[in-house]
Amino acid sequence: MRPIDLHAHTWYSDGTHSPTELVALAAEAGLAALAVTDHDTTEGLAEARRAGVAHGLEVLSGCEISTAVPASVVHILAYAFDEQDAPFQALLARVRADRDRRNEAIRARLDALGVPVSDAEVRREAVGRVVARPHFAAAMVRKGYVEHGREAFDRFLRDGGPAWVRVSMPDPEEAIRATVAAGGVAVLAHPRQMGLETERAYREVVARLAAAGLGGVEADHPSHDANWRQRFRALADELGLVATGGSDFHGRAKPHVRLGVGDGTIQVTYDTWERLRARAGRGTA
Repeated sequence: MRPIDLHAHTWYSDGTHSPTELVALAAEAGLAALAVTDHDTTEGLAEARRAGVAHGLEVLSGCEISTAVPASVVHILAYAFDEQDAPFQALLARVRADRDRRNEAIRARLDALGVPVSDAEVRREAVGRVVARPHFAAAMVRKGYVEHGREAFDRFLRDGGPAWVRVSMPDPEEAIRATVAAGGVAVLAHPRQMGLETERAYREVVARLAAAGLGGVEADHPSHDANWRQRFRALADELGLVATGGSDFHGRAKPHVRLGVGDGTIQVTYDTWERLRARAGRGTA
């Protein structure tokens, strides 16, 4: 058995570890391979790959792309793509630009709520080009408005909260097509987090994405209980997709999630990666 983790973040998006630190932790955990899947950027992959060579750990190309359908946010995990592919990188740049516009609106709402943070104060908390709500939360902690990041989300930044702003995102089909065109394979991340009302609604969305070239479904995730994990595995089998899993490790931002095992119940092995890699660039083939 060769354990791997197909979902982990660095400080280039909303994780708390550098790519080098993340790879070192993966090696300490006994992983054979690690996918670095930062949100809407591939900025940390080169550093992670250098660290992988030093630690004898295979680093897999990854990225978690923010997309949306009318009723929900949908995250697409892209793997094994050409990191230099211009259309793929242009899509990521567009998503980041939309996120920057959203950040301006969040700052305006926080200002109106009497807890102002400047652009410089928020960017101080981010290493890479992706600035997101966790960086706002960190800035608010630093300024003494809240005691910890969870309080910042509970009081201000949570979905539907007083400082929340919906971000404009591409549809998931566009992200899937861009991933496949770049020679990669696309996986639906933590589908339960779409928050749909019925099992039938999940099936309809996944079937639609499968028709667009989706290659897999992240069935095993810390936010899925055993019942939903089994449902998503069965749905993947039904639609001819690869059932995958990952810890969704963010470091200190999610202290209850451990690299490689998530909540302690996740176990993904290298053969899952081999099945995914076999689908790279093939879309629905």
